[in-house]
Amino acid sequence: MEKILKNKNFLFILIVLIVLPIWTTSIIKIYEDRNKIQDKILGYFTNEEELVEVVDDSNCYYEKSCVDENAYWAEEIMKGGYILHFRHAERDKWIDVHMYDVLESDVHDKGLNQSRLAEYEYFKDAVCLNERGEIQSKAMGEHLENINFPIGYVVSSPICRSRQTAELAFGGYADLDRTLVHRGAHKEDPNQHISNLRELFLNLPLEAGKNTIVSSHNSVIDIDMFDKSVLKGDQFELEEGGFYVISNNDGVLTLEHSFYYFRDFIINFYPRG
Repeated sequence: MEKILKNKNFLFILIVLIVLPIWTTSIIKIYEDRNKIQDKILGYFTNEEELVEVVDDSNCYYEKSCVDENAYWAEEIMKGGYILHFRHAERDKWIDVHMYDVLESDVHDKGLNQSRLAEYEYFKDAVCLNERGEIQSKAMGEHLENINFPIGYVVSSPICRSRQTAELAFGGYADLDRTLVHRGAHKEDPNQHISNLRELFLNLPLEAGKNTIVSSHNSVIDIDMFDKSVLKGDQFELEEGGFYVISNNDGVLTLEHSFYYFRDFIINFYPRG
């Protein structure tokens, strides 16, 4: 009996001696991997170089903070004299929206720069604002009215969501222009479209003390339109309701600033008392 117990004890010790190092090594490896992953994630927020990249991704390209630049430009455009290119308010995301957009802009007999008025068509849900977008546009309009924002000439893409944004947020539009339809709806040379856009923006009317409003789409503005730009070629993006600030000084077209969200602009007029 004693011999059996001794053999069992020996076997147990042997198993422990074999398994324990393997188990310990595995635990250490898991712990090290966890720390590496944790350090990598935290590095994006603690490492200075990585932090600069994160800030850059949020469209902040100045030595000052984004907040300071937004505050400066919010005050500056209240003086008027700028072209403001707005992305339309929110819409439902439909697959192949380009197909529906070209129905509205091209498949009608109303003329080159007119609209089929898709809000009265079977495909309205594909191209018009959704309920949230209508609310968003009305709220933008109420805010602009509340701060006495100087709006002059308004031109819109003929696509429903852009026209509705112009109507609800800016009080309507004077003209429609098919050039303002986003790329993707038409077969075309992108460089020719960019050239046409530059020509359009250079010839937009500017009233003294007021801003010219363009109600359009996200993928319209391109770096090659400008003589000077604060953004790089791959950094042109707006959220729905966001806008670019553009100046035209004697034929020199400059992209001065971007408000990624409309909130980034309007918040500057509501300091907490």
